[in-house]
Amino acid sequence: MTEQTNPPVDRRTPLKDAITVIDGLPCALPGKETVALEACAGRISAMPIQLRHPVDHGRRALADGYALAGLETVGASPYNPLSFRLLGSAAPGIPFTGSLTSNTAVRIAMGATLPPGADAVLTPEAAQHRGDRIDVFDATGPGAWTDAGTASRPGSDVPLFPTQRRLRAFDLALLAAQGLQELTVRRQPRVRILVVSMQPGVTGATPSTARHPIDATGPMIRALVTRDGGLVEEWFGLDGDAAGLRDQLGRPGADLILTVGGTGMGFNDCMVAVAKDLGPLLFHGVNLRPGESVAAASLPFAPAILLPGHPVAAASAYECLAARLVRRLAGRAPDWPNPPRRVRLARKISSALGVSDWCRVRFLDAETVEPLPLSGPPSLVQLVQADGFFLISPESEGHAPDSMIDIHAYT
Repeated sequence: MTEQTNPPVDRRTPLKDAITVIDGLPCALPGKETVALEACAGRISAMPIQLRHPVDHGRRALADGYALAGLETVGASPYNPLSFRLLGSAAPGIPFTGSLTSNTAVRIAMGATLPPGADAVLTPEAAQHRGDRIDVFDATGPGAWTDAGTASRPGSDVPLFPTQRRLRAFDLALLAAQGLQELTVRRQPRVRILVVSMQPGVTGATPSTARHPIDATGPMIRALVTRDGGLVEEWFGLDGDAAGLRDQLGRPGADLILTVGGTGMGFNDCMVAVAKDLGPLLFHGVNLRPGESVAAASLPFAPAILLPGHPVAAASAYECLAARLVRRLAGRAPDWPNPPRRVRLARKISSALGVSDWCRVRFLDAETVEPLPLSGPPSLVQLVQADGFFLISPESEGHAPDSMIDIHAYT
């Protein structure tokens, strides 16, 4: 174990200023990658996407039913059904080879190409099938239940999806329908996680387990990085030796380095000192509770955010600072992904002026939350019990009972 220790914190940086520093770091990642379509949900598109089917492929049915000329159904009603002769059928990949004439129709399956002479699909509920004819008792119009007039028609110069769109599951359905099997997306940021802080065994553990320290924070940080679009490149558990830390902090290959532990003023805490030897510190110590000892540095190959070792302090510092950079590197908006939720505070919560308190809350009902205690050592059990959190402004001494606050709810 090294005798090198961290420099003292002369002045803690206000949280809003630390956020400004984090948001000012470069986030443009070089490179793209092509991945299978089924793995694209949540990824960021790297190029505009246009519909691939050209106009001469014809319109396609968006529902099962009958393909016909929409204007020929004008005047149809239950009291005045109009009769159409069925000429055949069409299915995806098995088109109807003929053309429609006056008052004729073709049975059509969703996804099939409309035959010449048809410009609409009549749903089965609007007609009665009798042998080789249908009686139509509800009028439709040209383009009904077809892809005519949908946004970004084939051949349009307007892309269906712009560059830098975060792809959703619904997007994949449309892209698959266009025959796409893979897509070019923005490369995920590679995040290296270095853990030097271990927790004692949990209460109730067997004697042999309780004697050995446990990495309680690393799995949590790894899951949070994945949630925010990062790719955990490597995950190291280190013993806090300065030489080993220096090797991992100064090695290329990562877009971001997150460290856990060694940021305080303990006799064996040296993470900040080692980082400072390799590059300038951006800040060390933030008016954030818990998470006061968080630091950031600009290292030779990647920025580093140095998180405290306690799981709750690490969670606070990650959610308020590191998560913003991971999301920006992944091409996402930096703010918390879920919109704030307005709720009522069940009881008073007190805070200290000049400190941003990361306050965890628990739902009592759909519109009411109970704040979990801020005083005393941070509790991992309380972190697990929390349904969300909010930040108490450093200009505030807390909130009174029945106050309305905006929280970020966990999903």
